[in-house]
Amino acid sequence: MNLVALALLITALIAFVAFHFLVVDYDSDPSTVEKTPERGWEIWLELIGFLKDADFTEFRGMIAAASFLCATLLVVLAPFLVPVLKRSRLAWWVIVLPAGIATCGFGGIVGVDLLDPLNSYGPGVPCLLAAFAINFIGLLFIRHEAAPDLMADVPRPT
Repeated sequence: MNLVALALLITALIAFVAFHFLVVDYDSDPSTVEKTPERGWEIWLELIGFLKDADFTEFRGMIAAASFLCATLLVVLAPFLVPVLKRSRLAWWVIVLPAGIATCGFGGIVGVDLLDPLNSYGPGVPCLLAAFAINFIGLLFIRHEAAPDLMADVPRPT
């Protein structure tokens, strides 16, 4: 079961890397002269600009930014944390809960944005959502190792 979890976590990491090279947003404004589609790696530049402005009244942007950063950190670190998460149930809960919340938060913001007919996303956004969801599912597949029975090696009195 942990091999399946590791495979899912590595798949999520590969999908996350692929997101950086895919088109995220097509320019939907016909009045612009330059028609270059926005790639995934350019999201980081926009995110830094958004966080520098720090407009805390825009809740959707703050939820999306926090969810994106949290889920990104978990996607990158999760394949390396499998041995720790197998041993400690507390560590597993500390990682799985934020992963689920971040995946649902970011997916919900993207879903609400898709209700607007003016928004058009490229294949990078579904790839990013898939990376976050596969990472969460992979974390759920990690099995906790049972503690060794200390009394099993003690000889019984006769």
